[in-house]
Amino acid sequence: MNRTPSEAATVLGAEIALVERWASLFGDYLSKGANPPKGKGRAFSDGDLLVLCYVWHEWEDDPDIEAIKIGLNLGNHHEEPFIEHLYLHTPLLQEPPDDLDETWRHGFLWVGGHGQSRFELARNYRYAAEKLLDQALKDGDAHHWLCPVLFTYRHTLELYLKTIGSITKRTHSLAKCVELVEKLHGEQFPPSAKRWIEDLDKIDPDPGTTFRYEGDDGKQDYSEFWVDLRQFQFAMRQIFEMIDRAILRVGPENKPARK
Repeated sequence: MNRTPSEAATVLGAEIALVERWASLFGDYLSKGANPPKGKGRAFSDGDLLVLCYVWHEWEDDPDIEAIKIGLNLGNHHEEPFIEHLYLHTPLLQEPPDDLDETWRHGFLWVGGHGQSRFELARNYRYAAEKLLDQALKDGDAHHWLCPVLFTYRHTLELYLKTIGSITKRTHSLAKCVELVEKLHGEQFPPSAKRWIEDLDKIDPDPGTTFRYEGDDGKQDYSEFWVDLRQFQFAMRQIFEMIDRAILRVGPENKPARK
């Protein structure tokens, strides 16, 4: 994000005049906006602030300008303390950078709501769910991943079902979603897929809060079940790929194409 001299001074805890002096002295390390043409206001980028944070850290009553430049040449301003200081003074929601393009891979551009169709959103959650499960299996200690993995898969499945079923009713019940999908398409889910969905719905019924909260509302079934995460991974992949194939045949309004 870009900051005015006043905002940069607040981040650095320095006088505005001193910040502007630093901008002039160390202009070779700053963006063009830090030292703009006459008549145009200064604008400091995040990269500029890292440079200025380092300068602020090294500044003394009788500063060694050349020593500071050597440190900047070595990239010392990219060390963790300066990054953390910048992050501590940065809001979560920022104005899009002027030079934002496809090379920016460390963030995302949030558009009112989220700018995605339900199917795109479902696929985002599927990606996250699969990454979580991969890590749980890699760690070899699935217990610590239990609720995040199950919740993310359950939410993904709910979104998938609501997409293929064009479901607008406010329900979180997977069993109800399956019923609505089958009614809309006039076809039954394969027995294995339907059984897997019902199994998941059994331990997290409508409104689907078991994996999100402590799950002690007096309505929980405390029967013991063993969940083999490798088999669970296989089952979810079968369900998602089956629904993927169906969704990719629907029209632009998420309505099934007539055969």
